[in-house]
Amino acid sequence: MNKQQKIKHWKRIFEQQQRSDLTIIQFCRDNKINVSTFYAWRKCLSPETLPVKQQQVIPFVINEQPFTQPSMIKLTTPSGYQVDFESTLSHQTLAQLLSAL
Repeated sequence: MNKQQKIKHWKRIFEQQQRSDLTIIQFCRDNKINVSTFYAWRKCLSPETLPVKQQQVIPFVINEQPFTQPSMIKLTTPSGYQVDFESTLSHQTLAQLLSAL
């Protein structure tokens, strides 16, 4: 295998590991890859050549409406975190809370 083939091979491995959502160690164990070799190849390849996990931006719009009775709102992130807060929470406090996530 020449150098270009090796680079393509390792890029595919890095992509597979990222898509698997497994830790590097678990992925290497499952695929019988030496962890040191994985890290050595990752270091050899520049950050520009490594695949980047896409982030999803979800718009969040707050419409001001008067509430006659407070109710609870539950916000669940795609990764499973949940935040419960009262509907009467001020927009500023909500913005601070969301920025901490």
